[in-house]
Amino acid sequence: MRQPQRSAIDWLRELQPLTAVCHSWRQATLPLFYKTAVCSVREIPYGKASTAETSHGALIRDPKSRATHYSQRSNVGLIFGSKGEQYVRKLVIELFGDVAPDAPVSILADAGFNSSKWLGIDSLRIAHWHGNLLRAPTYSSESLARLNLYLLHALPHLSSIKYRSVDDRRYYHEFPLDGLLASTLSRLKEVKLVSGLIPDMGSSAFLPGLVSLNLRCPILADAAHLPMIFAETLENLDIGFSSVATIWNRFYSAGNKRRVKFKRLKTLVLEFMEPADAKVKPSGESKLVSLYDDCYFASSESSSVSGDSPTCTESDLPTFDNTGEDDDDATLLDPDSPTLLQFYQQRKPRDKTWPLFPKLQSLSISKYPDSISRILRHFPIESIPRISIRDISRGWSSLNATAAARLSSLRVHISPQRFGAKHDEYRYQAWINRLFSVSSSMVSLQLDAPTSIPISLPDVIGLTCLSTLSFSFRIDLGTVPNLLSRLPYLKQLAMHVHPWSSWSHRCHGLLEYGDYEMLAHIPPLSRSLRKLVAYVGLDTSASDDQDCSDSTSNGPMAVERELAWLLARVPSLRLFKTEEMSSKAIRACIDDMLSYKDIVPHIEHLLGVEIEVWKY
Repeated sequence: MRQPQRSAIDWLRELQPLTAVCHSWRQATLPLFYKTAVCSVREIPYGKASTAETSHGALIRDPKSRATHYSQRSNVGLIFGSKGEQYVRKLVIELFGDVAPDAPVSILADAGFNSSKWLGIDSLRIAHWHGNLLRAPTYSSESLARLNLYLLHALPHLSSIKYRSVDDRRYYHEFPLDGLLASTLSRLKEVKLVSGLIPDMGSSAFLPGLVSLNLRCPILADAAHLPMIFAETLENLDIGFSSVATIWNRFYSAGNKRRVKFKRLKTLVLEFMEPADAKVKPSGESKLVSLYDDCYFASSESSSVSGDSPTCTESDLPTFDNTGEDDDDATLLDPDSPTLLQFYQQRKPRDKTWPLFPKLQSLSISKYPDSISRILRHFPIESIPRISIRDISRGWSSLNATAAARLSSLRVHISPQRFGAKHDEYRYQAWINRLFSVSSSMVSLQLDAPTSIPISLPDVIGLTCLSTLSFSFRIDLGTVPNLLSRLPYLKQLAMHVHPWSSWSHRCHGLLEYGDYEMLAHIPPLSRSLRKLVAYVGLDTSASDDQDCSDSTSNGPMAVERELAWLLARVPSLRLFKTEEMSSKAIRACIDDMLSYKDIVPHIEHLLGVEIEVWKY
């Protein structure tokens, strides 16, 4: 597992200079600076411990042997010295390398952690990055017991526990925090566990209070079962590292035949294990993750059109005949489908164990190995506003456009596995046409697919309420002007531009080189778009359907010129982000435009557009 480059204490120390600016800044930043107490212990192999590290309190395991040094860092002493204990709400313990779990106990005690009751701390976060250890030390049960007992007495008011160490199965015989969980489960509101071990959460002392549960742990048939009462209070549930057959095992015992009903659950995240024989074809799509996160994470903060933009009202949605697909389920998400009704009538008794989710508002499913329709049918899709489907390879073409358009937020990410044949790309183009043509009040849409041909959008756009839109398939840039002109509420757009989508081959392409005077006479494309992220895929080979003999008029430079024209026609734009090579070319185009003084009043917004370089 890759180690984080920085410790949490580094982020806290960046706030320290702000406390010296003035009295008001000091009053504002001190609570932030002291909010988190950090204890960080890092292994330093023998021979690499510098004089500076040992002089700052690094520990030596055994002075008589060629032993490993430990670099320790903590802000607990500083908190005590500044009398900031009342501000502390969280304790963070970070272990890097071959560090025994009870090592922080001595460090915290030496720093003065024992001298005060930390009544304000309600959150504990522990992370252990073992790194690439050639050896596999097994830590003793006594070491774990010491850590659990210390934390139990030092933190009497815990309501949140987060633990992360995906490779801990090599180093422990039991889940490291079982003792602490068993003693505090009755008052916890949040539990997040990422581990290769199975935690014991079947405590009979449990009282209903848990609101958020994140289990990224193996869920085996013989795992300890969770109390049924969990379903009474949970509002957020995230389950990962599981197979289709075992994902709900933890909520059922051998003698229980009742269906679990999650009465309050609003957010559900299900991540399945990749098949052992899955072979994913190499793709440039992985480079785009951070690019499209720019828009995706922004959209996840709000489920509606925010701020000063008017909101759309729900309208009657037209029906669409989703036929002609060669997938196994052409009626997915259609609540009136005869196939769906037949499915419920013929459901086998074992399907009764699938839980109920009457209040679900957000559903995320990733790496489902079978047709996605088989799992979506277990949910009340028509009443779930936000759905995310990621890393799927089957069933995507059966997503019913009309029913999907009823959502307020949709993400569909198709895995490169078993995608890439020409007929797949043409089916995807047809599905895109259907989806964008349906009238909808959807506000957030993210589409990801490993296409090679340029994907175009229909002339008639029905998704007119979109506020956030992201494409990682290779879009034909010539369809973007029409798209922007038909999305009056769009604030953020991220797209992967196909390098061979040339203006010279389109009837509504952008203007000729040098005709900048025309910018004074053509209308803006958008008055709402504030952020545009564009990745230009500079492929060395073009699509089979393109004539790429003229690289001057039909190559990447033409695409970058078109992007510059696009920016000039969006007066509301504040931020543009692209890769370094394209940013230089686009800056040059903008500078060229601004040299024409007669049109500067019409494109003066370009003077204030911030151009950022995206790096992967």
